[in-house]
Order: sequence, then C-alpha cells, then structure tokens
Amino acid sequence: MKINSISKLLVITGLFLIANFISAKTLDSRFQILPLPQKIEIISESGLKGSELSFITAEGDFALPVLGTLTDCLPRYKSSGKGVVLRLTTDSTPESEEGYLLEVGKKGVVISARTAAGLFYGCQTLEQLMEDSRDFNLTIPQMKITDYPQIDYRAVHFDNKHHLDRTEYYYRTIDKLARYKINAVIWEIDDKLRFSRHPEIGAPNALSKQEVRAISRYAKERNIEITPLVQGLGHAGYILKHHWELRENPASDWEFCPSDPRTYDLQFDLYKDALEAMPDGKYLHIGGDEITAIGIDERCKATGKSAFELQMEWLKKVCDFAVAHGKTPIFWDDMPIKYAGLWGLVNNSNLTDEEVRKQWNTEKLDKAIEMFPKNCIYMRWRYEDPTTPAHRLLLEWYQKTGLQVMAATAAATGNSCFMPRKNSRAQYIKDFSTLVAENRLCGILATAWDDGSPHLETIMRGYIAQGEYGWNYHGRNVEAFITAHGQREFALSRKHMEFLKELEQSAFFFDKALITSGSRNPAWGVKKTFTLLELPDAGKPGEWCRKYAEKIREAATENERYQSIEAGIKEALAASRRNRYTLEVYRQTNHLFHYPAQVILGLEAYDKAATDEARKQALGELESICQDFTRMRSELENVYSQTRFMQNAAGYIADHNHHNHLAALTNNSDWWFLYELPMTQKVKKWLTSLKP
Repeated sequence: MKINSISKLLVITGLFLIANFISAKTLDSRFQILPLPQKIEIISESGLKGSELSFITAEGDFALPVLGTLTDCLPRYKSSGKGVVLRLTTDSTPESEEGYLLEVGKKGVVISARTAAGLFYGCQTLEQLMEDSRDFNLTIPQMKITDYPQIDYRAVHFDNKHHLDRTEYYYRTIDKLARYKINAVIWEIDDKLRFSRHPEIGAPNALSKQEVRAISRYAKERNIEITPLVQGLGHAGYILKHHWELRENPASDWEFCPSDPRTYDLQFDLYKDALEAMPDGKYLHIGGDEITAIGIDERCKATGKSAFELQMEWLKKVCDFAVAHGKTPIFWDDMPIKYAGLWGLVNNSNLTDEEVRKQWNTEKLDKAIEMFPKNCIYMRWRYEDPTTPAHRLLLEWYQKTGLQVMAATAAATGNSCFMPRKNSRAQYIKDFSTLVAENRLCGILATAWDDGSPHLETIMRGYIAQGEYGWNYHGRNVEAFITAHGQREFALSRKHMEFLKELEQSAFFFDKALITSGSRNPAWGVKKTFTLLELPDAGKPGEWCRKYAEKIREAATENERYQSIEAGIKEALAASRRNRYTLEVYRQTNHLFHYPAQVILGLEAYDKAATDEARKQALGELESICQDFTRMRSELENVYSQTRFMQNAAGYIADHNHHNHLAALTNNSDWWFLYELPMTQKVKKWLTSLKP
C-alpha cells in the first residue's frame, strides 16, 4: 500500500512537472542576448517591437548612461508613445553593483538598477533585444530579466609588445567590449607609451600620455577601467635594450638586477608615467614572471641571498610602491610555483588525481609564506585546461593561506600564429570562469599575447567568450555560445559561421607546410634557421611527389578547405548586417593560409607532368602563383592596416629577448611570411633556371 502511494505521488508529481514545463514560456531562439542573463521570465508573447519605442528618459535627477546605436537615437523626453524609463532604486533590483532589472510591457520598457553601471548594462541588453527585433521582425515579449554578473572583475588583455593599433581602433574596441559587459582592460603597453620621465624608452610612434588618458576616460564612461601592466624584473627587453647598466646578465636584455637601487628608480618612474596615463584602474600589474637568471651577477652575489629571496624582495618593494600610490599590485605567480618544484605538476594534464596527490608537496611554499606580500594579488595563469587535479590543489593552497588570487586564461596564446584555435579557446575560458566564481577569486583576465601578433579581430571571439562566461559561467555551452556570437556580431546564423571552425583548422597546416625543419611557434622560440622543401628535379620525374606524398595529400585537403571557407565568408559578407571588417580580416587570413597549398600543388603538377606541354603549363601556373603572392600580401596588408600599423617606425630598436618572438624578427611585415617569402624566391630562381 505504501509503495503504491509513493508511485501515485511520483506519477502526479511527474505529470505536474511535465505540464509546467510545457506551459512555461521561453524566449524565441532568434533573440540571442550575450552574455546570457541570469533569469528571463516571459509573461506574455504579446509585447512590442523595438521600432515602437519612441523615447528614453530618466525617472529622477541623474544622467543617462552611454547608450548603444539604437537606444541613442531615441529622443530624451517623455512623450505619449511607448518608451524606455530608467530608474535608480534598491526596490526589487539585484544586490549587485552591476545588476539590473529589465521589464518589458505593452506600454514600454522599464530598466531599474542600484547604480549607473547597472543601468548601463540594462541598456546594453535592451540594445540587443531591439537589434533582434529589427533584424528578424520579432515582437519583444512582455518579460522580466533579472541580471547580474557572477564575477565582479572581468578583464581582457591588450598587448602592444610588437605592434601598435590606430588610436581610433582602441575606441571602437572599447565600445565592443562594453557591449559584452567586459568591465576591465589590463594594458601591456610596453614601449608604445611616450614615457615622459624616460623618453628614450618609448618607441618613435608611441602614444602620448594624453592620448592614452583620453582612451582611459572613454572606457570609464562605458564602465571599463584600464589598468597598466608595466613589466618588471623580467620581460624587460623594451627597457634594458637602452639601459645595459641594469642588466643582470650583460648578454641579455631580459632581466633587471634586483640588487641595484637604480633598478627601482627607473621602474618606479615608469610606473608613475603609466599610472598618469591610465589613472582610472584600481590595480597596477607589475609583471614579475618567467625569470631565468637572477642572482648571477656580482651585485646579487654580494647580498648572499638566493634567487628566490631576491625575487620576493623585489616583489615587496614594488608592491609597497603600488600601495603607496593608491593601487593594488598584481603579480604573475609562476616563479613561486617553480621555486617549490610544482610547476611541471601543475601543468601536467595527463596525471590522475591519485598520482598528483602522491607527488603534491607544498612544504617549500609553506616555509616561505612570510615572504609573500599580503598586499598583492597573485595572478594564477593557466592557458589550457584549468580543471586538472594539480591546478585545483594549487587553488586550495591559495585559499588556505588567505592570499588574494586572480585568474588568467587566454583568448590567444603565444603559440597562435595569426589565428587562435579551439573555438577561440572558449571552453578553457568557461572552465576557468567557473573556478573563479566557485572559489570566489578576485576576478579573471583573458590574455592575448602579441608574440605572433594576430589581428585583434581574430582574437575578438575569445574576448567575447570572456564577457559571456565572466558574467554567467553556467549559462550556455560552447556550441550555444558560438551560435549566439554569430548572431550578435554579424546577425548571421550558425550555418553562416561554419567557416570559422574550418579557418582555425587550416592554421595548423599553414604553420609548417613549406618546411621540413624549423619552427615559427612564438611561444617556444622561433628558429631563425629552417629547411624549406626541396624542388623537383627535371631529370627525375615523380621522385619529388614520392618524397612529399604526405605534404601533397594535406595540401589537397587544405585546397578544398580553402574553397569551402572562401565560399562561406563570401556568403557571410553578403548576409551580415554589421562588423563586415571582421569578416574581411578572416577572408585575408584565409588567403594567407592557402598560399602554401597552392605552391605544393603547383610543384606536384610539374613533377608528375608526362609531356613537355604539361610541364610548360605547370611552370606557367607556378609563375602565376608566385606573382599572386605579391598581390595576396598587398591585399592582406591593405585590410589589416585599416586598424594597425604594419611596420615599426623609423629608428625603432627591436628587443633582443631570448624568446625570439615571431613578431619581433623584422621591423616591417616580412615576419608574417617567414617561410612564404624565401620559398617564393626559391621557386622564382628555380623557374628562371629552367628557362631555355
């Protein structure tokens, strides 16, 4: 009897849940709000069209926030039609400085928030609803959106080590980041700032402090705070190529000597200039990572201290400077982990939980804990899968010690030549955002390293992923995010965006298609010596094809992929309603990736030609391919240069760092074509030698 009663109860409960699910109203899938709000309640399918809104006004004595394109077109006074009313109130609004309540009724829209930042984000969400209403002729239903971020500090990384963007492009980028509720930028401006206290360090075309301050103010008005990252102790090539006297190793511009008082005089002057240029952020990022040679010169040896002690002594001094100037310092955390012998373990993704726990030992860290400044935020950077057992144990250690921690994931890593891979690294960004929220870390940064200097438009989807998952880490999965991204950025369907996955894949073949030895991987050091493919021997037909059979098969696959991508981008350009420049950057990148396949297939055609006429035709095709390289390069640079400078200014002195970054190899754009230029020259010379 008891079992039957439970069964009946389960059946009734199940039927109730099914009925409730069926009757629940959901937002039309053609509305794609990005980032996904925390809660959407549909009240009625009837509502209003975005085009019906005829005004926007504040209920109270406060200024309207910066608005998007559609909302900014609305008159700022209340009329008899349907409109948007903004309210600053604590009634029924989320208990968040950036939260908001957006209510759509038949008579208009009301956005309520506790702060101006909340109103700004509510208006950004309304802007997206109005876009979709216009683009798909949709009625915005009567509904209530309750929304707030799950991570308070959601930053992306600007890295200007090897390039400089045009000033107006920074403003455009800030607008886009704000649209996706990114609220911070950490700007590694390197030598692209005109340091007034040390003018020798700024590049000839560096931005003035006034220009950067104007960008910082523009960002602040859009709820984005900009923080400078001024590399110190290590990564100091842009400084030490001018100041040899402060090098730890005279043969390397990588590290400062931490035992020379002049190091701090210079470092603090650069901090002051950077903070004057970017005064609105709460932080100062002081770098401090990847040190390789501290403690080797006589100044350091005379102290009798270990390399780790010298590192932490430097850290205390620069942290105290930051705090004295009203900023919280941020420090990359890899050196303490390396000191403790845990670096390999933390970065090993193949070990089981049990294997990791057997090897896990924080004894050295525990003993050195008093050397860790407590006024500092330790930036835990992990650019691949952050959910590995050792990485979770490291986060537990940080929690136990009470040290403040911020996360750093990556929208583009140093080993991304021209194109980030793996769906713009969105899964890694989502996973680390989850860990940040669950462990209540201080925030998250999506880095975008300039080692291979990909165009910012190819990184942008990763930035937008950080906006999505920093705001709502448990909302969409990556596939759903990709769909939302295509619609939000271009008003395109998922089908129209399939080319992007293929473009990411084609980058792998491009990386080393024309060589048999060498590497242009910026993260691990570009090899300046490499071996290009040999060319066919006219006296031994077919031998070249046998030797490079695998390359030929790959080239044929990539040739088909290129055609598919090109057709996809052409369709996308025709159908898109916005951001066509991004699509054009993708298109030029596709042309660049295709060139090695053209060369290989052209050489194949010559090597297997059975008649003189066929050989003559193949040689003509190869000559055309070589000529096409010049046209392809010109078109690519024409598109890319609309937003960035394609070469360093006259008189620029490159760093001599030991990483051999790809983008640092030449002052002009030749480094983009590290293998393609010499291969083209080699083929041209060979073609000349074959002429009678």
